[in-house]
Amino acid sequence: MELHGQVIMLAAANVVCRFVSALAPMLVFGASLMLATSGNAQVAQRLNARLRPLLRGLATIALPAALLLLSLEAAFVTDSRAAMHDPATLRQVALFTDYGHAWMAQGIASLILCLALWLPGLRSPALLACLSACVLVGVGINGHATMDEGLLGLAHLANNVAHILCSAYWIGALLVVLPLLYSWRDEHRDASPIMMRFSTLGHFAVAGSLLTGVLDTWLILRGSGLSFHSRYQQWLAAKIAVVLAMTILALSNRYYWVPRLASEARALPALRRQVWYTVAAGSLAVLLVALFGTLSPG
Repeated sequence: MELHGQVIMLAAANVVCRFVSALAPMLVFGASLMLATSGNAQVAQRLNARLRPLLRGLATIALPAALLLLSLEAAFVTDSRAAMHDPATLRQVALFTDYGHAWMAQGIASLILCLALWLPGLRSPALLACLSACVLVGVGINGHATMDEGLLGLAHLANNVAHILCSAYWIGALLVVLPLLYSWRDEHRDASPIMMRFSTLGHFAVAGSLLTGVLDTWLILRGSGLSFHSRYQQWLAAKIAVVLAMTILALSNRYYWVPRLASEARALPALRRQVWYTVAAGSLAVLLVALFGTLSPG
């Protein structure tokens, strides 16, 4: 009974670490890319300074979460908790497994991102976007995306990375949209062009996230087929439902509430509320991926 409880705790810790180590750099990437492509350097610099404590905090929690994943993987591979603290086993997993190679890429990139945000001086959004993208590449070349070999395997990895980057921009950019909305009445002249640019890029991000998500699902399930009894596919269905809800929110924001900002008083608070809903839904989607990513697709 005690052993069963330990297994559950390790599995839960694995899901939490996967969730935090993926979501945090996704938010940093989306917010940084939004600022880098805002078209208004002055506003972008001001928002970059304003968001720095949040981005710094996200990078800080992502680093230990990513580092702990190696110890957890060692415990699962050897079926022994003692392996979590055994240097020889950790070295073997890190250096001689595909998981370890992806973990090293993610861990090193996470460390560099954390240093960039903690060292004195303000890093440019473009640099932070590049560094957080490197972290997400480490996330994307792991898990079920490694199930294929050869050219198909490379295509699967590339598609998975593209899916993560598109999704990261979708939800992470909203960290910039929110302060723009909260200062809308005083700074709408500066904020409006940035919002319109985000709307344009957001269309590509949403479309890219949906298309790469469909392709990734097909690549993973093409061999096992659909099964309502598969826990993996049950959680995947929940994630798809969340993404559809996010898509509906994005469309209603762009084509219903944004055009009414100038004419309806209720549009601004409604838009702020729906952006928060989207961030929460995006975080839930990442949590579901962290959960079913540890399960067999069949």
